[in-house]
Amino acid sequence: MYSHFNGKNILVTGSAKGIGRGIALALAESGANVAIHYLGSSKEAEQTTRKVKEIGVNTTFVQGDISNFDDVQKMKEALDRDFGKINYIVNNAGWTQVKPFFQYEPDEWQKEIDICLNGVLNLAYVFMPEMIEDSQGKFINIIGDSARTGDRHLIVSGAARNGAVSFMKSLAKEVGRNGIQCNTVSLGMIDQGEFDETMKEKLVKQYPLKKLGSRDDVAGMVLFLLSNNADWVTGQVFSVNGGHSMLG
Repeated sequence: MYSHFNGKNILVTGSAKGIGRGIALALAESGANVAIHYLGSSKEAEQTTRKVKEIGVNTTFVQGDISNFDDVQKMKEALDRDFGKINYIVNNAGWTQVKPFFQYEPDEWQKEIDICLNGVLNLAYVFMPEMIEDSQGKFINIIGDSARTGDRHLIVSGAARNGAVSFMKSLAKEVGRNGIQCNTVSLGMIDQGEFDETMKEKLVKQYPLKKLGSRDDVAGMVLFLLSNNADWVTGQVFSVNGGHSMLG
């Protein structure tokens, strides 16, 4: 789809399976070299890496906890050694608990904050200096729409991701002079096969387009933002949500 991805090295975090796998495969099919990242899903990461390799591009997989700064540094060291310099990052890694705030214990919310906010900071701090040196690079962070609209069952992850939105906007201003773009993709409900038909019928009533999203919908937006067609786009939040929310 985008031939100018040829030769680009792109790290997709949380790409062993699900939406991240869909993004990784779409990038590979467009000619990008793709580094697969995982935390605990080693078998799935190996499977995705094989699928990417079959497409005919360079690939590797790397393990690490993005909320841990030392882990992110080790990820970069491994990629530098086994894959090459990272040109673009797509952060799809995240973690959330589905429950109201007052059902949390005080020590339960830190993990969500560490992954959904601090993980974004860690990735930028470790990988972006080389992008600055090269005067080019792109960083996309993927969040759920609860970060923009609020959701009483996703209250902590939504707050952390909203902080990441603010960070990405400010970062876009800081590194824009170096030719680097930072954008956020905000998702509605993506159908990954976990809903039966009865549940789907209930869910789609919330969406003007009367359907849930697909991995291809997400991958299409990511590919556009990473492409040359979006070289004058930065500091923005793009909703892929079937019209569920229409914030200005």
